[in-house]
Amino acid sequence: MLRVNLHNYQVATLFVVLLTVPLLLHRMTMTTLDSESEDERPKPKRQEGGKAVTANNKKTAEEPAIAWEVVPAVDYVEGTLAELKPATLCACAKCGTTSLYQELFLIVQGKSFKSMKNYSGPPWVQDLWYKELWTNIHAKRKTDWSNFKNQDSFALIRDPKERIVSAWKSKVTCDGNKEITGHKMFVPQLLELAGPSNITARTDKGWPCLDLSDYLAVLSQIHAQGKEGSLNRHFLPQHLGCFKNAPPSMWTVVTTISDPTALCSLDFVVSRSANMSNTHDDCQRGITKTHSTSELTYNFTRADEDILDRITSKEYEMLGPYLAAKKTESDSDSLH
Repeated sequence: MLRVNLHNYQVATLFVVLLTVPLLLHRMTMTTLDSESEDERPKPKRQEGGKAVTANNKKTAEEPAIAWEVVPAVDYVEGTLAELKPATLCACAKCGTTSLYQELFLIVQGKSFKSMKNYSGPPWVQDLWYKELWTNIHAKRKTDWSNFKNQDSFALIRDPKERIVSAWKSKVTCDGNKEITGHKMFVPQLLELAGPSNITARTDKGWPCLDLSDYLAVLSQIHAQGKEGSLNRHFLPQHLGCFKNAPPSMWTVVTTISDPTALCSLDFVVSRSANMSNTHDDCQRGITKTHSTSELTYNFTRADEDILDRITSKEYEMLGPYLAAKKTESDSDSLH
């Protein structure tokens, strides 16, 4: 009798085990899936800017554009914001963003940014999402481009070669005897993105930095590997920034910080009362430059010039007509 009971017990135990194991395996599988990174997990297709996005292009396609979508705040004070309208604004880093957004602050807030003497960033004036500073508008990074044609838009550009050298001087240069904010972040990032190389950062000044020729060589390696889309926004080519989702021809205004009509153009894009015709003959209110752009006098080697030509070719192909037009207008204005 004991033998029968023991046998029955063993059969029952085996039956329970057989039922339990599949459940445990299922739970382990789900736990493993939950612990995977977002890039490793399969994702369904979704729509972005009217185009299907899949897991294969997720890393680049899901990166938010550097453009801002700006609308009047819902809790605005009557009479203060009656003239503002929704708009898309974009400015590449090292194109004059500080100056641009200080002028925008005056338009939408009704007072000079410099009058905010008790305010010090971060967040900076470029951070339009910061409600304690930008109280009269609501801004978010533009990810849905389906309504782009329904709003006026403003894009600030710069000569690509000037911008690349300006980014070097601003973020990674070895010139000077004082460390620049960002050295310890930007220099390692550039070298890591470039991959194995015989170029190393200088550290003799106590912080990592790159000489101009080394910096250009690193950028050349990054472009040669097709990684320029992963560059930090200060070095990101302009055709992959503001114009990644909409070409210049679709923007209401594409201009430079030196354009004497830039401020009026900005006013027109964000304000209902501004007249676009004023941006030509009757309006010569340029944007006051916060930082100097006259630092770009360097003796380039032939190799440096070749690299600059190569890594900026796509930008000039897209922006050349707009840069040439603004240069012609500026030259014409200087004759009067």
